[in-house]
Amino acid sequence: MPIPQRLEEPIERTQRTFIKLLLGTLAAAMVLVLLVWGGCRGYQRWEEGHQVRQASAFLEHDDFKSAGLSARRALQLNLNSTGAMRIMAQLAEKAHDRVALDWRRKVVQLEPGSTGDAIALSDCALQFADIRTAEKTLAAISAAGKNTADFHAAAGRLAKARKNASEAKREFAQARQLAPSNESYQLEYALACLDQSEAAARNEGVVILEQLRNSPAQRAAATRALLLDGAAHRHHPEELRNLAGNLQSYPEASFADHLLYLDVLRQLRDREYPAYLSRVEIDASTRPADLGALLSWMNMNSMSLVAIDLAKSLPVDLLTTWPVPWALAEAHSKLGDWPELQKLAQTENWGEFEFLRHAYLARAFRGEKDSAGATREWSDATRAASARPQLVLMLARTIYDWGWKNESIDLLWQLTKYAEMQFEALRALYVYYQKAHDTQGLYRVLSRLSEIDPDDGKVQNNLAQVSLLLHVDLDRAGKRAAELYRKDSSEPAYVSTYAFSLYAKGDAEGAVNAMSKLREEQLQEPSLAAYYGIFLAATGDKEKARTYLARGKLADLLPEEKDLVERMELGAR
Repeated sequence: MPIPQRLEEPIERTQRTFIKLLLGTLAAAMVLVLLVWGGCRGYQRWEEGHQVRQASAFLEHDDFKSAGLSARRALQLNLNSTGAMRIMAQLAEKAHDRVALDWRRKVVQLEPGSTGDAIALSDCALQFADIRTAEKTLAAISAAGKNTADFHAAAGRLAKARKNASEAKREFAQARQLAPSNESYQLEYALACLDQSEAAARNEGVVILEQLRNSPAQRAAATRALLLDGAAHRHHPEELRNLAGNLQSYPEASFADHLLYLDVLRQLRDREYPAYLSRVEIDASTRPADLGALLSWMNMNSMSLVAIDLAKSLPVDLLTTWPVPWALAEAHSKLGDWPELQKLAQTENWGEFEFLRHAYLARAFRGEKDSAGATREWSDATRAASARPQLVLMLARTIYDWGWKNESIDLLWQLTKYAEMQFEALRALYVYYQKAHDTQGLYRVLSRLSEIDPDDGKVQNNLAQVSLLLHVDLDRAGKRAAELYRKDSSEPAYVSTYAFSLYAKGDAEGAVNAMSKLREEQLQEPSLAAYYGIFLAATGDKEKARTYLARGKLADLLPEEKDLVERMELGAR
Protein backbone atom coordinates (compact mmCIF):
# COMPACT_ATOMS: atom_id res chain seq x y z
CA MET A 1 0.00 0.00 0.00
CA PRO A 2 1.58 3.40 -0.97
CA ILE A 3 2.83 5.70 1.81
CA PRO A 4 0.65 8.73 2.12
CA GLN A 5 2.25 11.96 0.88
CA ARG A 6 1.88 13.69 4.23
CA LEU A 7 4.12 11.04 5.99
CA GLU A 8 6.81 10.89 3.25
CA GLU A 9 7.69 14.60 3.42
CA PRO A 10 8.73 14.67 7.14
CA ILE A 11 10.98 11.62 6.62
CA GLU A 12 12.74 13.24 3.66
CA ARG A 13 13.22 16.45 5.63
CA THR A 14 14.72 14.47 8.49
CA GLN A 15 17.13 12.72 6.12
CA ARG A 16 18.19 16.02 4.54
CA THR A 17 18.75 17.55 7.97
CA PHE A 18 20.85 14.58 9.06
CA ILE A 19 22.98 14.78 5.91
CA LYS A 20 23.50 18.53 6.41
CA LEU A 21 24.52 17.96 10.01
CA LEU A 22 26.94 15.21 8.97
CA LEU A 23 28.48 17.31 6.21
CA GLY A 24 28.70 20.31 8.51
CA THR A 25 30.44 18.26 11.17
CA LEU A 26 32.92 16.90 8.63
CA ALA A 27 33.55 20.38 7.25
CA ALA A 28 34.07 21.75 10.74
CA ALA A 29 36.45 18.92 11.51
CA MET A 30 38.40 19.62 8.32
CA VAL A 31 38.53 23.32 9.10
CA LEU A 32 39.74 22.52 12.59
CA VAL A 33 42.42 20.21 11.20
CA LEU A 34 43.51 22.87 8.71
CA LEU A 35 43.59 25.50 11.41
CA VAL A 36 45.64 23.29 13.69
CA TRP A 37 47.98 22.29 10.83
CA GLY A 38 48.27 25.87 9.63
CA GLY A 39 48.81 27.04 13.16
CA CYS A 40 51.59 24.51 13.65
CA ARG A 41 53.19 25.52 10.36
CA GLY A 42 52.79 29.17 11.26
CA TYR A 43 54.29 28.58 14.67
CA GLN A 44 57.18 26.65 13.11
CA ARG A 45 57.85 29.52 10.71
CA TRP A 46 57.67 32.02 13.54
CA GLU A 47 59.92 29.88 15.76
CA GLU A 48 62.40 29.39 12.89
CA GLY A 49 62.57 33.14 12.31
CA HIS A 50 62.90 33.73 16.05
CA GLN A 51 65.81 31.29 16.31
CA VAL A 52 67.55 32.89 13.31
CA ARG A 53 67.13 36.37 14.77
CA GLN A 54 68.41 35.11 18.11
CA ALA A 55 71.40 33.47 16.42
CA SER A 56 72.21 36.73 14.64
CA ALA A 57 72.10 38.61 17.95
CA PHE A 58 74.39 36.04 19.58
CA LEU A 59 76.78 36.23 16.62
CA GLU A 60 76.86 40.02 16.81
CA HIS A 61 77.96 39.77 20.45
CA ASP A 62 80.57 37.08 19.68
CA ASP A 63 78.64 34.38 21.53
CA PHE A 64 79.46 31.78 18.90
CA LYS A 65 78.31 28.75 20.89
CA SER A 66 74.82 30.14 21.49
CA ALA A 67 74.63 31.35 17.88
CA GLY A 68 75.36 27.84 16.67
CA LEU A 69 72.77 26.29 18.96
CA SER A 70 70.05 28.68 17.78
CA ALA A 71 70.95 28.19 14.12
CA ARG A 72 70.84 24.41 14.49
CA ARG A 73 67.46 24.65 16.21
CA ALA A 74 66.16 26.65 13.23
CA LEU A 75 67.48 23.96 10.87
CA GLN A 76 65.66 21.30 12.88
CA LEU A 77 62.45 23.21 12.29
CA ASN A 78 63.22 23.79 8.61
CA LEU A 79 66.00 21.93 6.82
CA ASN A 80 65.95 24.64 4.11
CA SER A 81 66.27 27.60 6.45
CA THR A 82 68.60 29.86 4.47
CA GLY A 83 68.80 32.29 7.38
CA ALA A 84 70.18 29.55 9.64
CA MET A 85 72.54 28.39 6.88
CA ARG A 86 73.99 31.88 6.60
CA ILE A 87 74.67 31.90 10.35
CA MET A 88 76.34 28.49 10.16
CA ALA A 89 78.46 29.72 7.25
CA GLN A 90 79.58 32.78 9.20
CA LEU A 91 80.50 30.67 12.21
CA ALA A 92 82.51 28.30 10.03
CA GLU A 93 84.26 31.23 8.34
CA LYS A 94 85.29 32.63 11.72
CA ALA A 95 86.69 29.22 12.65
CA HIS A 96 88.41 28.98 9.25
CA ASP A 97 86.52 25.75 8.57
CA ARG A 98 85.95 24.85 4.92
CA VAL A 99 82.46 23.59 5.74
CA ALA A 100 81.50 27.26 5.34
CA LEU A 101 81.71 26.74 1.57
CA ASP A 102 79.13 23.96 1.75
CA TRP A 103 76.69 26.18 3.66
CA ARG A 104 77.20 29.05 1.21
CA ARG A 105 76.63 26.75 -1.77
CA LYS A 106 73.37 25.44 -0.26
CA VAL A 107 72.06 28.98 0.18
CA VAL A 108 72.90 29.89 -3.43
CA GLN A 109 71.18 26.71 -4.65
CA LEU A 110 68.04 27.56 -2.68
CA GLU A 111 68.10 31.24 -3.67
CA PRO A 112 69.83 31.33 -7.08
CA GLY A 113 68.72 34.88 -7.82
CA SER A 114 70.31 36.37 -4.71
CA THR A 115 73.29 38.50 -5.72
CA GLY A 116 74.25 39.04 -2.10
CA ASP A 117 74.48 35.31 -1.39
CA ALA A 118 76.49 34.71 -4.57
CA ILE A 119 78.96 37.40 -3.52
CA ALA A 120 79.14 35.87 -0.04
CA LEU A 121 79.99 32.51 -1.64
CA SER A 122 82.68 34.15 -3.77
CA ASP A 123 84.25 35.86 -0.74
CA CYS A 124 84.07 32.61 1.23
CA ALA A 125 85.79 30.74 -1.60
CA LEU A 126 88.60 33.31 -1.63
CA GLN A 127 89.06 32.85 2.11
CA PHE A 128 89.98 29.24 1.35
CA ALA A 129 91.98 30.08 -1.80
CA ASP A 130 89.35 28.47 -4.06
CA ILE A 131 89.71 30.95 -6.88
CA ARG A 132 87.91 28.81 -9.43
CA THR A 133 84.71 28.69 -7.34
CA ALA A 134 84.86 32.46 -6.86
CA GLU A 135 85.23 33.01 -10.60
CA LYS A 136 82.36 30.70 -11.53
CA THR A 137 80.09 32.19 -8.90
CA LEU A 138 80.65 35.79 -9.98
CA ALA A 139 80.34 34.86 -13.66
CA ALA A 140 76.88 33.34 -12.99
CA ILE A 141 75.48 36.56 -11.49
CA SER A 142 72.82 38.29 -13.60
CA ALA A 143 73.58 41.35 -15.72
CA ALA A 144 71.66 43.55 -13.28
CA GLY A 145 73.60 42.10 -10.35
CA LYS A 146 76.89 42.81 -12.10
CA ASN A 147 75.98 46.48 -12.32
CA THR A 148 76.23 46.95 -8.56
CA ALA A 149 78.93 48.25 -6.28
CA ASP A 150 78.91 44.99 -4.30
CA PHE A 151 79.68 42.97 -7.43
CA HIS A 152 82.59 45.19 -8.50
CA ALA A 153 84.02 45.07 -4.98
CA ALA A 154 83.82 41.26 -5.05
CA ALA A 155 85.47 41.25 -8.49
CA GLY A 156 88.19 43.47 -7.05
CA ARG A 157 88.82 41.00 -4.24
CA LEU A 158 89.01 38.21 -6.79
CA ALA A 159 91.52 40.16 -8.88
CA LYS A 160 93.57 40.84 -5.75
CA ALA A 161 93.60 37.13 -4.94
CA ARG A 162 94.86 36.49 -8.45
CA LYS A 163 97.64 39.04 -7.87
CA ASN A 164 96.30 41.27 -10.63
CA ALA A 165 96.87 44.64 -8.94
CA SER A 166 95.81 46.82 -11.87
CA GLU A 167 92.49 44.98 -12.38
CA ALA A 168 91.80 45.04 -8.64
CA LYS A 169 92.28 48.81 -8.59
CA ARG A 170 89.90 49.25 -11.56
CA GLU A 171 87.19 47.13 -9.96
CA PHE A 172 87.40 48.88 -6.59
CA ALA A 173 87.35 52.22 -8.37
CA GLN A 174 84.08 51.18 -10.06
CA ALA A 175 82.60 50.08 -6.73
CA ARG A 176 83.62 53.38 -5.20
CA GLN A 177 82.03 55.30 -8.07
CA LEU A 178 78.73 53.42 -7.74
CA ALA A 179 78.64 53.83 -3.95
CA PRO A 180 80.70 56.94 -3.14
CA SER A 181 79.53 57.08 0.48
CA ASN A 182 80.56 53.49 1.26
CA GLU A 183 83.71 53.81 3.34
CA SER A 184 84.57 50.12 3.11
CA TYR A 185 84.95 50.46 -0.66
CA GLN A 186 87.11 53.53 -0.16
CA LEU A 187 89.32 51.45 2.12
CA GLU A 188 89.60 48.59 -0.38
CA TYR A 189 90.38 51.04 -3.18
CA ALA A 190 93.09 52.69 -1.06
CA LEU A 191 94.66 49.31 -0.29
CA ALA A 192 94.62 48.48 -4.00
CA CYS A 193 96.43 51.77 -4.66
CA LEU A 194 99.17 50.75 -2.24
CA ASP A 195 99.72 47.60 -4.31
CA GLN A 196 100.59 49.65 -7.40
CA SER A 197 104.16 50.31 -8.49
CA GLU A 198 103.48 53.90 -9.58
CA ALA A 199 104.24 56.55 -6.94
CA ALA A 200 101.17 58.61 -7.87
CA ALA A 201 98.79 55.71 -7.25
CA ARG A 202 100.47 54.84 -3.98
CA ASN A 203 100.26 58.44 -2.81
CA GLU A 204 96.55 58.49 -3.67
CA GLY A 205 96.07 55.45 -1.47
CA VAL A 206 97.92 57.06 1.43
CA VAL A 207 95.80 60.22 1.16
CA ILE A 208 92.56 58.23 1.27
CA LEU A 209 93.76 56.17 4.25
CA GLU A 210 94.68 59.34 6.14
CA GLN A 211 91.16 60.64 5.53
CA LEU A 212 89.61 57.35 6.69
CA ARG A 213 91.48 57.64 9.97
CA ASN A 214 88.84 60.22 10.90
CA SER A 215 86.10 57.59 10.51
CA PRO A 216 85.25 55.64 13.69
CA ALA A 217 84.28 52.63 11.57
CA GLN A 218 87.44 52.56 9.43
CA ARG A 219 90.14 54.23 11.50
CA ALA A 220 91.59 50.99 12.87
CA ALA A 221 91.84 49.31 9.46
CA ALA A 222 93.21 52.49 7.83
CA THR A 223 95.82 53.03 10.54
CA ARG A 224 96.84 49.39 10.42
CA ALA A 225 97.29 49.57 6.65
CA LEU A 226 99.43 52.70 6.90
CA LEU A 227 101.54 51.10 9.62
CA LEU A 228 102.17 47.89 7.71
CA ASP A 229 102.87 49.78 4.48
CA GLY A 230 105.23 52.11 6.30
CA ALA A 231 107.09 49.18 7.85
CA ALA A 232 107.38 47.48 4.45
CA HIS A 233 108.84 50.65 2.91
CA ARG A 234 111.04 51.45 5.92
CA HIS A 235 109.47 54.71 6.95
CA HIS A 236 110.91 56.68 9.85
CA PRO A 237 110.69 54.64 13.10
CA GLU A 238 109.03 57.48 14.99
CA GLU A 239 106.26 57.64 12.38
CA LEU A 240 105.65 53.91 12.81
CA ARG A 241 105.61 54.26 16.59
CA ASN A 242 102.99 57.01 16.42
CA LEU A 243 100.80 54.98 14.08
CA ALA A 244 101.08 51.86 16.24
CA GLY A 245 100.37 53.93 19.35
CA ASN A 246 97.23 55.39 17.80
CA LEU A 247 96.08 51.96 16.67
CA GLN A 248 96.36 50.27 20.04
CA SER A 249 94.60 53.19 21.73
CA TYR A 250 91.35 52.65 19.81
CA PRO A 251 88.63 50.89 21.84
CA GLU A 252 87.99 48.58 18.88
CA ALA A 253 91.67 47.57 18.63
CA SER A 254 92.25 43.82 18.60
CA PHE A 255 94.80 41.94 20.68
CA ALA A 256 96.84 41.58 17.49
CA ASP A 257 97.00 45.38 17.30
CA HIS A 258 98.41 45.48 20.83
CA LEU A 259 101.03 42.94 19.79
CA LEU A 260 101.85 45.10 16.77
CA TYR A 261 102.53 48.09 19.03
CA LEU A 262 104.56 45.88 21.35
CA ASP A 263 106.66 44.73 18.40
CA VAL A 264 107.33 48.29 17.28
CA LEU A 265 108.44 49.23 20.81
CA ARG A 266 110.71 46.19 20.93
CA GLN A 267 112.35 46.99 17.61
CA LEU A 268 112.90 50.61 18.61
CA ARG A 269 114.16 49.54 22.03
CA ASP A 270 111.74 52.06 23.44
CA ARG A 271 111.87 52.62 27.19
CA GLU A 272 108.11 52.00 27.31
CA TYR A 273 108.61 48.44 26.06
CA PRO A 274 109.05 46.57 29.40
CA ALA A 275 105.98 48.20 30.99
CA TYR A 276 103.84 47.59 27.94
CA LEU A 277 104.98 43.97 27.74
CA SER A 278 103.88 43.45 31.35
CA ARG A 279 100.51 45.01 30.54
CA VAL A 280 100.01 42.73 27.55
CA GLU A 281 100.98 39.69 29.62
CA ILE A 282 98.34 40.58 32.22
CA ASP A 283 95.69 41.17 29.54
CA ALA A 284 96.41 37.78 27.95
CA SER A 285 96.55 35.82 31.21
CA THR A 286 92.79 35.08 31.27
CA ARG A 287 92.13 34.37 27.58
CA PRO A 288 93.66 31.25 25.97
CA ALA A 289 93.47 32.62 22.42
CA ASP A 290 95.30 35.83 23.35
CA LEU A 291 97.81 33.96 25.49
CA GLY A 292 98.54 31.60 22.62
CA ALA A 293 99.07 34.59 20.33
CA LEU A 294 101.42 36.26 22.83
CA LEU A 295 103.48 33.10 23.36
CA SER A 296 103.69 32.61 19.59
CA TRP A 297 104.89 36.21 19.22
CA MET A 298 107.56 35.53 21.81
CA ASN A 299 108.63 32.39 19.95
CA MET A 300 108.97 34.34 16.70
CA ASN A 301 111.13 36.96 18.42
CA SER A 302 113.64 34.64 20.11
CA MET A 303 111.87 34.92 23.47
CA SER A 304 110.90 31.28 23.94
CA LEU A 305 112.55 31.16 27.38
CA VAL A 306 110.48 34.17 28.43
CA ALA A 307 107.36 32.39 27.13
CA ILE A 308 108.09 29.32 29.26
CA ASP A 309 108.78 31.43 32.35
CA LEU A 310 105.48 33.28 31.84
CA ALA A 311 103.63 29.97 31.53
CA LYS A 312 104.99 28.80 34.91
CA SER A 313 103.04 31.58 36.64
CA LEU A 314 99.69 30.75 35.05
CA PRO A 315 96.92 28.28 36.06
CA VAL A 316 97.17 24.74 34.73
CA ASP A 317 93.68 24.80 33.19
CA LEU A 318 94.68 27.82 31.10
CA LEU A 319 97.87 26.10 29.93
CA THR A 320 95.95 23.04 28.76
CA THR A 321 93.41 25.03 26.71
CA TRP A 322 94.06 25.28 22.98
CA PRO A 323 96.08 26.94 21.46
CA VAL A 324 98.36 27.39 24.50
CA PRO A 325 99.77 23.81 24.41
CA TRP A 326 100.81 24.32 20.79
CA ALA A 327 102.61 27.60 21.59
CA LEU A 328 104.39 26.00 24.57
CA ALA A 329 105.41 22.99 22.49
CA GLU A 330 106.90 25.36 19.93
CA ALA A 331 108.77 27.21 22.69
CA HIS A 332 110.42 23.99 23.94
CA SER A 333 111.08 23.01 20.34
CA LYS A 334 112.88 26.27 19.56
CA LEU A 335 115.02 25.88 22.68
CA GLY A 336 115.86 22.31 21.70
CA ASP A 337 114.60 21.10 25.08
CA TRP A 338 113.57 17.67 23.81
CA PRO A 339 112.83 16.01 27.19
CA GLU A 340 110.43 18.82 28.17
CA LEU A 341 108.83 18.79 24.73
CA GLN A 342 108.35 15.04 24.98
CA LYS A 343 106.89 15.38 28.47
CA LEU A 344 104.44 18.08 27.35
CA ALA A 345 103.29 16.22 24.23
CA GLN A 346 102.86 12.90 26.03
CA THR A 347 100.73 14.19 28.89
CA GLU A 348 98.15 16.20 26.97
CA ASN A 349 95.35 15.42 24.53
CA TRP A 350 95.03 18.05 21.80
CA GLY A 351 91.61 17.00 20.53
CA GLU A 352 91.24 17.61 16.81
CA PHE A 353 94.89 18.72 16.74
CA GLU A 354 96.23 15.35 17.87
CA PHE A 355 98.19 15.19 14.61
CA LEU A 356 100.29 18.14 15.79
CA ARG A 357 100.93 16.47 19.13
CA HIS A 358 102.30 13.42 17.32
CA ALA A 359 104.37 15.69 15.07
CA TYR A 360 105.97 17.41 18.06
CA LEU A 361 106.69 14.03 19.63
CA ALA A 362 108.33 13.00 16.34
CA ARG A 363 110.48 16.11 16.53
CA ALA A 364 111.43 15.41 20.15
CA PHE A 365 112.41 11.83 19.31
CA ARG A 366 114.37 12.98 16.27
CA GLY A 367 116.16 15.52 18.45
CA GLU A 368 117.08 12.72 20.86
CA LYS A 369 118.29 10.53 17.96
CA ASP A 370 115.48 8.03 18.51
CA SER A 371 114.75 7.25 14.85
CA ALA A 372 112.28 4.46 15.62
CA GLY A 373 110.20 6.69 17.89
CA ALA A 374 110.37 9.57 15.41
CA THR A 375 109.21 7.34 12.53
CA ARG A 376 106.34 5.94 14.60
CA GLU A 377 105.06 9.34 15.73
CA TRP A 378 105.45 10.89 12.27
CA SER A 379 103.38 8.06 10.83
CA ASP A 380 100.72 8.70 13.49
CA ALA A 381 100.81 12.43 12.70
CA THR A 382 100.24 12.01 8.96
CA ARG A 383 97.53 9.40 9.54
CA ALA A 384 95.68 11.62 12.04
CA ALA A 385 95.84 14.62 9.69
CA SER A 386 94.78 12.71 6.57
CA ALA A 387 91.10 12.81 7.54
CA ARG A 388 90.96 16.50 6.59
CA PRO A 389 93.07 18.11 3.85
CA GLN A 390 93.09 21.40 5.79
CA LEU A 391 94.90 19.66 8.64
CA VAL A 392 97.46 18.23 6.22
CA LEU A 393 98.18 21.77 5.03
CA MET A 394 98.53 22.94 8.62
CA LEU A 395 100.96 20.09 9.32
CA ALA A 396 102.98 20.88 6.19
CA ARG A 397 103.38 24.52 7.19
CA THR A 398 104.35 23.63 10.76
CA ILE A 399 107.11 21.20 9.85
CA TYR A 400 108.38 23.49 7.09
CA ASP A 401 109.26 26.02 9.77
CA TRP A 402 111.28 23.30 11.52
CA GLY A 403 113.37 22.78 8.42
CA TRP A 404 111.64 19.49 7.49
CA LYS A 405 111.43 20.65 3.91
CA ASN A 406 111.29 17.27 2.18
CA GLU A 407 108.42 16.03 4.34
CA SER A 408 106.60 19.34 3.90
CA ILE A 409 106.97 19.31 0.13
CA ASP A 410 105.71 15.71 -0.04
CA LEU A 411 102.60 16.66 1.95
CA LEU A 412 101.90 19.66 -0.27
CA TRP A 413 102.14 17.60 -3.45
CA GLN A 414 99.73 15.09 -1.88
CA LEU A 415 97.31 17.96 -1.28
CA THR A 416 97.31 18.89 -4.95
CA LYS A 417 95.18 15.77 -5.52
CA TYR A 418 92.28 17.37 -3.63
CA ALA A 419 90.25 19.75 -5.78
CA GLU A 420 89.34 21.98 -2.83
CA MET A 421 92.98 22.31 -1.71
CA GLN A 422 95.04 22.22 -4.88
CA PHE A 423 95.25 25.99 -5.37
CA GLU A 424 96.41 26.63 -1.81
CA ALA A 425 98.87 23.74 -1.93
CA LEU A 426 100.31 24.79 -5.29
CA ARG A 427 100.70 28.39 -4.17
CA ALA A 428 102.53 27.20 -1.04
CA LEU A 429 104.79 25.09 -3.26
CA TYR A 430 105.37 28.07 -5.52
CA VAL A 431 106.52 30.18 -2.57
CA TYR A 432 108.86 27.38 -1.44
CA TYR A 433 110.46 26.89 -4.86
CA GLN A 434 110.70 30.64 -5.32
CA LYS A 435 112.59 31.06 -2.04
CA ALA A 436 114.77 28.09 -2.91
CA HIS A 437 115.45 29.55 -6.38
CA ASP A 438 114.42 26.18 -7.81
CA THR A 439 113.48 26.94 -11.41
CA GLN A 440 112.60 23.33 -12.22
CA GLY A 441 110.26 23.20 -9.22
CA LEU A 442 108.62 26.45 -10.31
CA TYR A 443 108.09 25.03 -13.79
CA ARG A 444 106.41 21.96 -12.34
CA VAL A 445 104.07 24.06 -10.17
CA LEU A 446 103.25 26.56 -12.90
CA SER A 447 102.47 23.76 -15.35
CA ARG A 448 99.88 22.37 -12.93
CA LEU A 449 98.42 25.81 -12.21
CA SER A 450 98.18 26.50 -15.93
CA GLU A 451 96.16 23.31 -16.43
CA ILE A 452 93.83 24.11 -13.55
CA ASP A 453 93.35 27.80 -14.32
CA PRO A 454 94.25 28.57 -17.96
CA ASP A 455 92.75 32.07 -17.71
CA ASP A 456 95.13 33.29 -15.00
CA GLY A 457 97.34 35.74 -16.88
CA LYS A 458 100.03 35.91 -14.23
CA VAL A 459 100.38 32.13 -14.15
CA GLN A 460 100.56 31.95 -17.95
CA ASN A 461 103.14 34.74 -18.02
CA ASN A 462 105.34 33.16 -15.35
CA LEU A 463 105.11 29.78 -17.06
CA ALA A 464 106.21 31.34 -20.34
CA GLN A 465 109.12 33.10 -18.64
CA VAL A 466 110.33 29.98 -16.79
CA SER A 467 109.94 27.88 -19.96
CA LEU A 468 112.14 30.33 -21.83
CA LEU A 469 114.75 30.26 -19.05
CA LEU A 470 114.83 26.45 -19.09
CA HIS A 471 114.59 26.23 -22.91
CA VAL A 472 111.50 24.03 -22.57
CA ASP A 473 108.56 24.09 -25.00
CA LEU A 474 109.80 27.34 -26.55
CA ASP A 475 107.14 27.60 -29.27
CA ARG A 476 104.27 27.42 -26.81
CA ALA A 477 106.06 29.82 -24.45
CA GLY A 478 106.47 32.33 -27.25
CA LYS A 479 102.78 32.06 -28.20
CA ARG A 480 101.73 32.54 -24.57
CA ALA A 481 103.91 35.62 -24.21
CA ALA A 482 102.67 37.15 -27.46
CA GLU A 483 99.01 36.55 -26.58
CA LEU A 484 99.37 38.15 -23.14
CA TYR A 485 101.21 41.10 -24.68
CA ARG A 486 98.39 41.64 -27.18
CA LYS A 487 95.81 41.54 -24.37
CA ASP A 488 97.61 44.06 -22.16
CA SER A 489 100.71 45.71 -23.56
CA SER A 490 100.83 48.11 -20.59
CA GLU A 491 101.55 45.39 -18.02
CA PRO A 492 105.35 45.51 -17.40
CA ALA A 493 105.62 41.78 -16.61
CA TYR A 494 103.90 40.84 -19.87
CA VAL A 495 106.10 43.23 -21.83
CA SER A 496 109.26 41.81 -20.28
CA THR A 497 108.32 38.19 -21.02
CA TYR A 498 107.27 39.03 -24.57
CA ALA A 499 110.57 40.83 -25.12
CA PHE A 500 112.41 37.82 -23.69
CA SER A 501 110.60 35.55 -26.17
CA LEU A 502 111.80 37.79 -29.01
CA TYR A 503 115.33 37.69 -27.63
CA ALA A 504 115.15 33.87 -27.43
CA LYS A 505 114.35 33.86 -31.16
CA GLY A 506 117.39 36.04 -31.89
CA ASP A 507 115.47 39.30 -32.25
CA ALA A 508 117.32 41.43 -29.68
CA GLU A 509 116.33 44.65 -31.46
CA GLY A 510 112.66 43.73 -31.20
CA ALA A 511 113.15 42.97 -27.51
CA VAL A 512 114.69 46.41 -26.89
CA ASN A 513 111.90 48.12 -28.84
CA ALA A 514 109.22 46.36 -26.81
CA MET A 515 110.88 47.25 -23.50
CA SER A 516 111.47 50.85 -24.59
CA LYS A 517 107.72 51.45 -24.53
CA LEU A 518 107.76 51.17 -20.73
CA ARG A 519 108.28 54.27 -18.63
CA GLU A 520 111.74 54.89 -17.21
CA GLU A 521 110.31 54.53 -13.71
CA GLN A 522 109.19 51.00 -14.62
CA LEU A 523 112.47 50.11 -16.28
CA GLN A 524 114.29 51.03 -13.07
CA GLU A 525 112.49 48.23 -11.24
CA PRO A 526 115.39 45.75 -10.67
CA SER A 527 113.77 42.64 -12.17
CA LEU A 528 112.81 44.56 -15.33
CA ALA A 529 116.15 46.38 -15.44
CA ALA A 530 117.95 43.02 -15.54
CA TYR A 531 116.15 41.96 -18.71
CA TYR A 532 116.43 45.36 -20.34
CA GLY A 533 120.17 45.31 -19.68
CA ILE A 534 120.43 41.84 -21.23
CA PHE A 535 118.66 42.97 -24.40
CA LEU A 536 120.68 46.19 -24.64
CA ALA A 537 123.94 44.25 -24.30
CA ALA A 538 122.81 41.86 -27.04
CA THR A 539 122.31 44.81 -29.42
CA GLY A 540 125.77 46.21 -28.62
CA ASP A 541 124.63 49.20 -26.54
CA LYS A 542 127.20 48.36 -23.86
CA GLU A 543 127.32 51.63 -21.94
CA LYS A 544 123.57 51.80 -21.41
CA ALA A 545 123.44 48.05 -20.76
CA ARG A 546 125.94 48.30 -17.88
CA THR A 547 123.66 50.73 -16.01
CA TYR A 548 120.62 48.49 -16.22
CA LEU A 549 122.55 45.27 -15.56
CA ALA A 550 123.96 46.76 -12.37
CA ARG A 551 120.46 47.76 -11.35
CA GLY A 552 119.18 44.30 -12.21
CA LYS A 553 121.62 42.61 -9.84
CA LEU A 554 119.58 44.05 -6.98
CA ALA A 555 116.67 41.81 -7.95
CA ASP A 556 116.03 38.37 -6.45
CA LEU A 557 116.93 36.46 -9.60
CA LEU A 558 116.69 32.79 -10.47
CA PRO A 559 120.01 30.99 -11.22
CA GLU A 560 119.40 31.06 -14.98
CA GLU A 561 118.68 34.80 -14.81
CA LYS A 562 121.84 35.42 -12.79
CA ASP A 563 123.89 33.54 -15.37
CA LEU A 564 122.44 35.64 -18.17
CA VAL A 565 123.11 38.90 -16.32
CA GLU A 566 126.70 37.91 -15.48
CA ARG A 567 127.46 36.78 -19.04
CA MET A 568 126.06 39.97 -20.53
CA GLU A 569 127.87 42.05 -17.94
CA LEU A 570 131.17 40.49 -18.99
CA GLY A 571 130.39 41.15 -22.63
CA ALA A 572 129.48 44.77 -21.93
CA ARG A 573 132.82 45.65 -20.35
